[in-house]
Amino acid sequence: MMTIMRTKESDLREQYISSLTPEESSLKGQSRLAAEELGLAGISISKNEAQLIKTLVAAHGGQKFIEIGTLTGLSAQYLFDALPASGQLWTLEKSPEHAAKAREILEQVSQNSKKIHLLEGDAREILKSLSSEGPFDGIFIDGNKAAYFDYLVWSEENLKSGGLIVADNVFLSGSVWGESTIQKFSEKQIRIMREFNQRLMDSNLFTSCFVPTTEGLLIAIKK
Repeated sequence: MMTIMRTKESDLREQYISSLTPEESSLKGQSRLAAEELGLAGISISKNEAQLIKTLVAAHGGQKFIEIGTLTGLSAQYLFDALPASGQLWTLEKSPEHAAKAREILEQVSQNSKKIHLLEGDAREILKSLSSEGPFDGIFIDGNKAAYFDYLVWSEENLKSGGLIVADNVFLSGSVWGESTIQKFSEKQIRIMREFNQRLMDSNLFTSCFVPTTEGLLIAIKK
């Protein structure tokens, strides 16, 4: 599976945004440190991107959300923060090593009836078993890029009308528009991401927009 590394921004705009973005909790700091220990700090979502997703989920007001791609539990914590008191988050992670680090941190986050459920294994298989828990209010997609379209098909069948979809890394570092990149993506990955983006931008199915972050976010509301 291709891993997308975020580039470091150092211009004054980024410094200004960072200076005004709330400091992260100690548990979020632990998630970042765990990613660094795995050599994957570069793929962790930035504070501002995390705040954007948190704001979207809070504004949406849903209670049952899915996350595909836990890594070390950083984005799961932001999603969890945005959910109401009875909210439920299912976060899916394929790597046993990543899941172990995330579990240690996320076990400290759940509160009474507000829970995070960390599920380990291939997301496509886990999603099949989760269908009985639906319909769901939203999904954050940040997993296997070659499976994005499969995740979308499941989402269309298992999200409520008005459900929120947020997908990260939809630019594939520029590969989707033909840019030559340091990270090499397969023709299959590029084709699937293009198909994924095209379908999510279909105005007959979704109300949607791109957010031109470094790696690209795509936000959609299911009609």
